[in-house]
Amino acid sequence: MAALYALLGAGAGAALLLIVTGLRAPVRPDRPGRAEQRRARTGVSAARLAAALAAAAAVGAATRWPIAALLAGIGAWTLPAVLGADRDARRTLSRVEAIAAWAEDLAGTLRAAAGIEQAILQTAAVAPAEIRPELSGLAAALRAGVRLPDALRAFAKDLADPTADMVVNVLLQAAQYQARDIATGLSGVGRAARRQASSRLRVATGRSRTRTSTRIVVAVVLGTVVLLMIFASDFLAPYGTAVGQLALAVLGALFAAALAWMVRTGRIPDLPRILTGTAEEVPS
Repeated sequence: MAALYALLGAGAGAALLLIVTGLRAPVRPDRPGRAEQRRARTGVSAARLAAALAAAAAVGAATRWPIAALLAGIGAWTLPAVLGADRDARRTLSRVEAIAAWAEDLAGTLRAAAGIEQAILQTAAVAPAEIRPELSGLAAALRAGVRLPDALRAFAKDLADPTADMVVNVLLQAAQYQARDIATGLSGVGRAARRQASSRLRVATGRSRTRTSTRIVVAVVLGTVVLLMIFASDFLAPYGTAVGQLALAVLGALFAAALAWMVRTGRIPDLPRILTGTAEEVPS
């Protein structure tokens, strides 16, 4: 019977996780370097899925509660990302700094009397690693004969970053309306991006306290549950009934909602994008 409960819990957890992952996964065309990134994410997801199934099976076998097994599987899948280092914030900060560096490099290249397309091709080869795949796609599009405005809009769509939109907007103005002194505009965008990165770093440092508080709350709750299961199992016996399982599901949902709210308060919202129109597909 214990194995049956464990199997049911693991199966339910796996089904729910696969459904959520499938609904959230975007379908986007590949760019240079994106295949490697996708393989790396797949490896991490497989490891997390294995850990979630193992946790669901272990808790299901120990408690014989399907809801407990389901909650354990969901917790093993989500908690490492929630309680670990804020990789998304670091990645966003690194990307903003990379875009600022590229804008400044582009401005310096344009001051050397290079055209816009030539400057893009030259700077794409030495661009920061955080935006190099997207810039390689932009350079490939220009070499394939795609019009500069169309290639720039597709590049902005691919990056989907407010700071990149500012750089692309300056280039679009120059490409479509023959604007002059592009280098000065790009230098200004680079300085603005540097200031934005500094502001993000200060805010992230302040909000790290919220993540620390979240870790403490989760550790106390999980530790209390484990100690009760070891030393006061009779206290948790009512949760083995049908009504108890329903109550456990409600408590798990409330705890997840509170945790999601705490995580949300620690996030740094992005600036609104200024280039959100559709763009033609760029041939690879």
